[in-house]
Amino acid sequence: MKCVYLHLTLCFTTALTVVIFMWSNNYAKIETKWSDMKPASSTSRNVQMLKNINLISSKTRFLYLTQTESCLPPMLSAVEVLGNTSACLCDVLVLSYKQACQNQTLPHVQYLFNSSTTFTTGRNVLYEEAMKRDTRYLYYIFMDDDIQLVDSTRTYPNPWRGFENFLIDVEPAVGTVMFNLETVPPYSMSRLRKYKMNLGCPLNESSLWTPVAAFDAAFNAFHHKSVDYILPYTIEFESMNLWLSQVSTIIKCQVMFRGRVITHTVIVAVNPKHRPYAHGPVDEHAITAVVATVEASLPKEYKNASVIMNWKRKPNIGYQRTTSPILCL
Repeated sequence: MKCVYLHLTLCFTTALTVVIFMWSNNYAKIETKWSDMKPASSTSRNVQMLKNINLISSKTRFLYLTQTESCLPPMLSAVEVLGNTSACLCDVLVLSYKQACQNQTLPHVQYLFNSSTTFTTGRNVLYEEAMKRDTRYLYYIFMDDDIQLVDSTRTYPNPWRGFENFLIDVEPAVGTVMFNLETVPPYSMSRLRKYKMNLGCPLNESSLWTPVAAFDAAFNAFHHKSVDYILPYTIEFESMNLWLSQVSTIIKCQVMFRGRVITHTVIVAVNPKHRPYAHGPVDEHAITAVVATVEASLPKEYKNASVIMNWKRKPNIGYQRTTSPILCL
């Protein structure tokens, strides 16, 4: 009887070891797959540029990109936010769209001027300018110019530095934060769930970050190895609905970086100004058109991805936010 027991125990232990090995091996493949990618751009300009870049300068790891009427707003140019390049390890790229900024006193802040851009085309102007730089930053952080980062639990003395440390430590393909239109800290976890309906993985009081299926465009950090797969933003549907450019971004991320779009659940982006813009209900006809456009732009190995098939079967953004399969850490 003892021999039978030992034999069964040995078999169970061996099987469990094999299962754990297979799981860890597959997980390692998932973990490294996205970061091993080469830039997706098919243009020789980008390919040649990547051969000559200074990859992740020791002094500047982040490039913040934003659009504003003229000069960078005081709350963003403050020393504790983006005003001190030694503190943020960052450069800043600003597109002015009403009047060229005449008060350019911060050497790490570069200004562009273009009065004919929209939200989406303006971000693409910033993206193209960023790709021309000799420095290849660790992250390209696109944000609205009225963003305030709030620490909902007072975990970090400075939520901006807290988010940057999160990017360095976790290194997601895309890093995001919680989002709210109001300034009402501190936040309860139930309130965070209410304002972030697209959380796709279990969340508890101790969760500092979680993978998500969908995310708001107000504050997004793209890793230097994923940005060329995701951007430039889709502009074909601007006249229909500005939200659709972000739907396109979400689909690309679900296809190519599933489980690696990670939201910091403690840090909240507050967007109090929130200018009016063209948007409205996103119907299935519009989603179907976006899916077709994204599918046509994908590398061939992703064109038959299950995520694309799911969007085709039920092209509804609400459905995708709550049920699109993602990898929970």
